[in-house]
Parts: sequence; structure tokens; C-alpha cells
Amino acid sequence: MIRDQAGGRPRRPRAPFWLAIPSPGSARTFLSFALIGAVCTVAFVGLYALGRVYLDPLVANVVALTLTMAFNFGANRRYTFKDTGDALAIQGARYGAAYLLGLGASTLTLHTALSLVHEPRQFVETLLAVGSGGVATVIRFALMSAWVFANRGDRVVR
Repeated sequence: MIRDQAGGRPRRPRAPFWLAIPSPGSARTFLSFALIGAVCTVAFVGLYALGRVYLDPLVANVVALTLTMAFNFGANRRYTFKDTGDALAIQGARYGAAYLLGLGASTLTLHTALSLVHEPRQFVETLLAVGSGGVATVIRFALMSAWVFANRGDRVVR
């Protein structure tokens, strides 16, 4: 047991962010995240398809994900996670780290998929890009729930 910051009542120590216990509103949180994700996915598909006119698949993936990142962060901060916890700059930095990790995983997944599928048609390539974005989405959701927007003062390991 440890004492809270004010030296008051004892509480159990928090688990590391990657082992955090989901909050009680996790179904609502996931639904909001999914709706925002659907909007971002539609935008991603359009941006990726446009980018493919001028860019190779991996660069188009990076550009499309980066352009949807700001909306994703702002909407999830406001609607999904209700602007909890730390200051915007801290959450932004954490989201940037989560985004980069997801982007790396997405790029690696897309590169692997494109190396397995010889010269896919544009529709198939776009589906592969969306699927690789799904990998990034799972990573970002886990990190946003447990670290980026976690209300650090309220979480207690039970």
C-alpha cells in the first residue's frame, strides 16, 4: 500500500499503463472510438487513393495516416475520453508516441502484405492499407485508454 499525494488514506499502487484495468464506461468508450475511427477510415481511404496517384504505397500510407491524426486526436480527446487527466501538451506528446508506434506497425504490416501479394489491383492494395491501419488502431486504442488519456489520479489496481 502507498499513500495518495496528499499523504491521506492508503491506496494500492497503480499498475503500469500497459496493464491498466479498463474503466467502467469501456463499452461507451469503445463505441465512440469506433465511430471516430470510421470517419477517419473513410478519410484515410480517400487520402490514400489520392496519394497513390503520385506516391508509392508506403509513402501514401504515412501521408494519409498523418493527415487523419489531428482529427483523430482531437475527437477522441473530447468525445471518447472526455478530456480527462493531463494537459493538452502532455496528452499530445503521448498521443504522438502512440501514433508513431502505430504508424511503424502499420507500415511494417503493409510492407509485409504487399510483399506477399504480387502487384495487387488498386482496390486490393487499398484494402491491405486499411487492414494495416487496423493494426495501428488496436495499438492506439490500447495506449489511449491506458496511457494517453488515463486519469492517473483515479486509477487503482484492485
